[in-house]
Amino acid sequence: MMFLSLPKLSSVAICFLVAATTKVDAFAAPKSMPVSKAVGGSINDASSTPQDIFEEFTKFLINHQTDMISKIEQADGSENAFSRDGWGAFANDNDSSDEQQTKSGGITRVIQGGNVVEKGACSLTIIRNGVLTADRAATIQGRQQQQEGDLVVQEGDIYSAAALSVVLHTRNPFVPTFRSDVRIFLVKSASDDSAVAWFGGGSDLTPYYLIDEDISKFHKDLKQMCDSHFPEGNEYNLSHAQMKQFCDEYFYLPARSEHRGTGGIFFDDLSATKATLSFVEDVATGWMPSWLPIVEKNGSKEFTEEQKHWQCLRRGRYLEFNLLYDRGVKFGLANANPRVEGVMVSAPPKIAFDYNHVPAEGSEEERLLKILKEPKDWTV
Repeated sequence: MMFLSLPKLSSVAICFLVAATTKVDAFAAPKSMPVSKAVGGSINDASSTPQDIFEEFTKFLINHQTDMISKIEQADGSENAFSRDGWGAFANDNDSSDEQQTKSGGITRVIQGGNVVEKGACSLTIIRNGVLTADRAATIQGRQQQQEGDLVVQEGDIYSAAALSVVLHTRNPFVPTFRSDVRIFLVKSASDDSAVAWFGGGSDLTPYYLIDEDISKFHKDLKQMCDSHFPEGNEYNLSHAQMKQFCDEYFYLPARSEHRGTGGIFFDDLSATKATLSFVEDVATGWMPSWLPIVEKNGSKEFTEEQKHWQCLRRGRYLEFNLLYDRGVKFGLANANPRVEGVMVSAPPKIAFDYNHVPAEGSEEERLLKILKEPKDWTV
């Protein structure tokens, strides 16, 4: 069996593996988040095993990364294209699909200095055949107690993980920063054929100026998608309102008593079935349709130096959250010989920290800050 070297993982893998297998819980759900039952049937449904779902999802992630990058480059309209930094099974463009289906690897794609996207990253990570330590197995057992499943995770069990994330920092302060990810974690018994898997993910906006109709549509689209999979009164105890709350709880700067942005959705520990696979794929395929219309509407708006400076101040809060509170980043940087570029790939390109900055009374900047301190329901 192959033991994984965490310092070689991208920030996506670090966030996911910490969430699923360590006590650090990088992207763990807030304490108020219930662990979800399997949607649409048992995790042991013979028609779609956890391994089958994992393989289907990894193929989706590989294809979706390529599709997203094409759409972002088209929207950006500049000569700048996404760079490619592959490792492991994805080190070369011509790596065989057989290699990618049996070995670990990933691709970090980055665009910088574009017309629309000042800096953006789209990162794919697929981890295969890791071996759970006693501590990590115990952590999963603690999270698994509320879930239905035949496999009780043990030390020595084999785990695999796959994740796709995107962070887009825009040049124009009237276009919000967009962040999203989807991920799966699979554990197979070392002694028999039993297995269990979970999904996690989310999507959120960090605006610099409140254009209410844009933010409202973003949240309404998310609600419509969530409601189609988890209608009112569903037995799985999941709803759009809950996932919005979980997102607000995670992306919060307690020292500032403010949220990083206007939120979106966040979910974790969602048992992997064909039904939840459909939900998670819908989350990912909805990323660009939810964000690109905002780019088309506001990406060419004129802005002042003062408005750009305000964007940089808010980006400072974004970086502040990453370094002080994002448990995945903290964990990744704490490892010996960390892959720093991968861990910090979501950082904004330019930031500002003004001492004791207070927005003018009655200004649009003050209106944003009030919303960040007291989040609202954008769907009503």
